[in-house]
Amino acid sequence: MFKKRLEWTEKKYFVTTEEEPLFDAADVLRFGKDLIVQHGFTTNLKGIDWLKRHYKDHRVHAVNFPGDPYPIHIDATFTPIKEGLIINNPQRKLPKEQRKLFEANGWEIIDSAQPAHNKPPPLCYSSVWLSMNVLVLDPKTVCVEKSEVYQAEQLDKIGMEVVPVDLRDAYAFGGGLHCCTADVYREGSLKDYFPKQ
Repeated sequence: MFKKRLEWTEKKYFVTTEEEPLFDAADVLRFGKDLIVQHGFTTNLKGIDWLKRHYKDHRVHAVNFPGDPYPIHIDATFTPIKEGLIINNPQRKLPKEQRKLFEANGWEIIDSAQPAHNKPPPLCYSSVWLSMNVLVLDPKTVCVEKSEVYQAEQLDKIGMEVVPVDLRDAYAFGGGLHCCTADVYREGSLKDYFPKQ
């Protein structure tokens, strides 16, 4: 277990140090053989290096989103929908240099639809961009929070079957649809979605 070392700065927010490995599972996206890891407040470079050393069957790539003033958790920023397609928070765009891995392998990165709400629900301190934290069930089916009508409309237009789920009242308790996961047994080998590195 890693000690999470945090410093209280004069700006009155927490930042990580680089003295010890630190990472958060919510900063990691897995694409078969590749792990895309956000470097930010909750995952530092030493944590990313630790992942590289301990997951030798995977290729680990660090990304960052310069437009995000509080860079924690990749899930309200960069969401894979199906093979070849990702939605990206238009306020936290992936830098051009870091898009090359996706573009070289034929992946499209499109701006996510705007949230339907201009503030989070009561007692929720998450971003309104929880709107894009959808739950993909299979390559053709996706669950979207029921009130996020613009996100549902966008995913419908790109050919996904959209299942609306009334979950907005759960946001104050730590998350949305991205947290509605279950442990599954996976068969087969790690797929290589990005053969052109």
